[in-house]
Amino acid sequence: MKQTLDEYLAAREALFRNPSDEGARAWWMSEGYAPPTHPDVPLETVHKARLQWLDATDDMLAESRAFLYDHGYEAVPNIRAYTSKTRDAARAKLGLAPLKDRE
Repeated sequence: MKQTLDEYLAAREALFRNPSDEGARAWWMSEGYAPPTHPDVPLETVHKARLQWLDATDDMLAESRAFLYDHGYEAVPNIRAYTSKTRDAARAKLGLAPLKDRE
């Protein structure tokens, strides 16, 4: 079955808003990735991606950073992880309202 862009984005947003091990594994398999080398890889991938999502609230960013730190990531290399300040600056460039203090 061919997935539309809107369906893909809605599914990704739902996973980013409520990341779970089960949801991350289902997404991993639906994308056709090879079996992960470690069971935590799908959920870690979701948390890394969520750190770059413009709609991630401050609480979501903190939750993802804490999850990754708890799973052995001292820093997240090679990605531009947003802070509330950099996320809102990127949102402003696109004409979007800031999320800071709007939780």
